This record gives sequence, C-alpha cells and structure tokens, in this order.
Amino acid sequence: MTTHNTNAKKFKVDDVVYYEPFKDDDTINSEILKNISKKSVILEVYDKKVNRYNFYDYRICILESGEIKRVREKQLAIESNKEN
Repeated sequence: MTTHNTNAKKFKVDDVVYYEPFKDDDTINSEILKNISKKSVILEVYDKKVNRYNFYDYRICILESGEIKRVREKQLAIESNKEN
C-alpha cells in the first residue's frame, strides 16, 4: 500500500523562483499582465499540518523591489515566461 504526501511542496526555502501572478487567470485578457514575471526567493514554506486553514503556500521576497508577499504555488515557476 502506497501513501501519497499531499503536503509535499515543489519549492524549498532559498529557492529562486519567478512570481507570475496572472499566468493562469482566465478572466484577464491582457497578454502584458499575463506575462508579468518577477524573480523572487522563497523565504518560508507554509505547513498545512500546522495550520490547515492557511490559504497560501509560500512567503516570498521579490528581488527587484524587496516586497514580501504570500503566494500560492500555482503562481510560481522555475523559469521566467519572459522572452529575453
């Protein structure tokens, strides 16, 4: 019998990720907004075992501005969606 860890997170503290707040938002038509991608670092991984009512998965720091945000995992990516 195998058990699945539903609390397993994709990222760890100090991982560099890209915050993409609107990438999967079907209500937004603007490609400019959908392509926003901000390089960030994971500061904290929220544990659902400690607080099962916590809506967010991570606390991040956006490197460009120093802004601290609480975000969901689906808003983060390993690579930027920006065309360089």
